[in-house]
Amino acid sequence: MVGWVWFLDGLLNVFRDRFESLGGEVEIAKDREEAALTAVLFLRQKQAGSVFISAVPAEIERILTTELRREGLVIFTGQNELNPVSVLKQVDAGISTSAAAIANTGTLVEYAFDDVERLLSSLPKIYVSFVKRSKLLREVRETESILRAAMEHPTSVVTFISGPSRSGDIEQRLMLGIHGPHSVLAVVLTWM
Repeated sequence: MVGWVWFLDGLLNVFRDRFESLGGEVEIAKDREEAALTAVLFLRQKQAGSVFISAVPAEIERILTTELRREGLVIFTGQNELNPVSVLKQVDAGISTSAAAIANTGTLVEYAFDDVERLLSSLPKIYVSFVKRSKLLREVRETESILRAAMEHPTSVVTFISGPSRSGDIEQRLMLGIHGPHSVLAVVLTWM
């Protein structure tokens, strides 16, 4: 068992180093309270006033929504919104859960089956993704089963996220946050 724990810790360190080298932030959470509070603190630091939450584990979502309300954030979930895509265009932050993370490339892997899920990580300027430690993979080729499962649905979209969005302008200068989130936080859920 000790060898397996060391292997995961090694993967976690590689993922953190790579994701942070690409401009993202990584925090490790040991339980649901710490996971929720880590996300809330990040949104407070980024001065978010509104957030759209989707596909977050229920045990975290309850604490998360309570704490976000306490902070005074306006919360949207898509369940009661007439046009959730237009809401996504207006909110400051999005929070969801990634299907996996790839250590060697510092990448979050997401798959979505509708526009709301797909746009949640790309329209708001701030994005928080929860990722289960058990879904931390060493390299891209290990995503094969995730990709196969996602592709069984005709409307699925798979997205690979490596930190904030970036774009190179005509002078070949790399700019962060041009066509997507300026700030991205990956919260690794160590108990899952």
